[in-house]
Amino acid sequence: MYKVIDIPGLVPFVQKYISSGWEGISTFSILVVIAFLAASYFLPKELERKHLDPTHADWLLILGVFGTFVGAKVFFIFEIWDQVFIDTPGFDGKYLYPLTHFDGFPGRPGLWSSLFSGSGLVFYGGFLFGILFISLYMIQNKLDVKAYLDAAVPSMALGYAIGRLGCFVSGDGCYGFATHADIPVLTFTYWPTSAVPSGVPVWNTPVMESFVSFLFFIYFQKWARFQNFKRFSLGAQYLVLHGLARLGIEFLRVNKAVIPFFDPPVQSNIPGASGETTTFLNGYYWHGFSQSQYVSIAIILVGLYFLVKWKLWEKEPVPA
Repeated sequence: MYKVIDIPGLVPFVQKYISSGWEGISTFSILVVIAFLAASYFLPKELERKHLDPTHADWLLILGVFGTFVGAKVFFIFEIWDQVFIDTPGFDGKYLYPLTHFDGFPGRPGLWSSLFSGSGLVFYGGFLFGILFISLYMIQNKLDVKAYLDAAVPSMALGYAIGRLGCFVSGDGCYGFATHADIPVLTFTYWPTSAVPSGVPVWNTPVMESFVSFLFFIYFQKWARFQNFKRFSLGAQYLVLHGLARLGIEFLRVNKAVIPFFDPPVQSNIPGASGETTTFLNGYYWHGFSQSQYVSIAIILVGLYFLVKWKLWEKEPVPA
């Protein structure tokens, strides 16, 4: 006979915070799974081609995905920090209240509700934590970190391209601000049921990023990986290329500046789906480097540093 363990408060917690309001599998989740499956197809093949152990592919993928979601959530909390911990009339304890109340201040994103929700993911947090997790795994198992990271680059580029399509089809928040340009695919009016019903044409930044990342995948998959570059050349190239692409895209995205160079929009906080989204998107503009842009610059500099220090444009000598 099995004994049922009753944990006080568990059922109400699950009903309130996990099971309530669930509307089925999202399109974003489906595309994330497709991205994972695509990477799980290409990575073992590349490890075999490079005479590396393909049995590590599963752990590299699992840790990469896990690190991605953990880091993306952590960076998202930093991004909305000023909305979570605020001076609100009638509430004592600016820092204590969000810690003790799951949903945070009324009308504001909560710390715990944001951390455990299915939305709100910042790519660079996921990118850095994913790299950290798989690097620690490789160090622990005494693997050639440079060679394994090179082997993972095509899969990373493809996975990111598919994931950005997931952001687009779900109507997520990685959109651009309003534009008068009318360019097929590059501009788009979000549908009313999306997370951000704009009603005005905006820059279609998710599809832009996806397209560029697909180009990176083709470059690495069809050409660069066969050039016998020095170890970590592909990794350093990817850092520079992806950093430049993200740096440029961010000029069109709705993101607050860390240190504003120009007067920021009057409505500085991104409104919810029921807010004045149309006015907000029309009134938004780039006013200084965002968190992602500063991280992009750092990643570009790191990639260039390794390219120059190790002369990674050179090729390994061909064995006799």
